[in-house]
Amino acid sequence: MPRLALMLVRCAAALLWPADRARYLEQWRADVLGAAELGLSPLGVALGAARTAFRLKKPLWPPVGVLALALRLRESRHVGAVFAVLLIAQLGGTALLFVT
Repeated sequence: MPRLALMLVRCAAALLWPADRARYLEQWRADVLGAAELGLSPLGVALGAARTAFRLKKPLWPPVGVLALALRLRESRHVGAVFAVLLIAQLGGTALLFVT
């Protein structure tokens, strides 16, 4: 089981940027090897490392569409458009309070 987990960690580290690869590989190998002492599955730890590698490789695009539109309209003479963007942003923030 640890062999499969270590192989998965090596593949996950290969997905990362070269500058980060060695650091994460060392950390994840140590996590996989020490997982059994804590009663964790080494394969579960390796899958978590693979998931993290996919997240670190992709750029995170925060939902800034409304903010970008607001910045574009900040010097606009169309006051109605500016207020509409602000209203959408406010309603989105309020909806997040109820969803999460």
